[in-house]
Amino acid sequence: MRTSILAAGLFAALSFSAVAQAQTPAPAPAAPTAPAPGGFTDDELKAFGAAMTEVAKLNAEYSPKMVGADGPTKIAVQKEMIAKMGAAVSASGLTPQKYNDISAAVSKDPALRQHLTEVLNGPPAPPAA
Repeated sequence: MRTSILAAGLFAALSFSAVAQAQTPAPAPAAPTAPAPGGFTDDELKAFGAAMTEVAKLNAEYSPKMVGADGPTKIAVQKEMIAKMGAAVSASGLTPQKYNDISAAVSKDPALRQHLTEVLNGPPAPPAA
């Protein structure tokens, strides 16, 4: 059940992959930011964008493998893809649940979607002194 929830959230986020592909992976957050629309911080949204970029790459890599695969092979490939997607999400600093929460919120809230775009495409932060 948990795997299917993670997969559903990961696949839902792919509809926003064009936004993430326009940005580079964010560096480790230096300090927490105030919550953005939807209750997520800019640091969480940056982490989401980085994870979403990796999830989109994995989807592009694994989708062709699943197209012609038979039942057992398809299931094995899908399990491998979901495991790698989960690892990419965790590597971004988010839990799969937080990633899915942000994904669901972004898909429902145009203001949050716009803010995510601004956060991901905004100017880079100045270097710390």
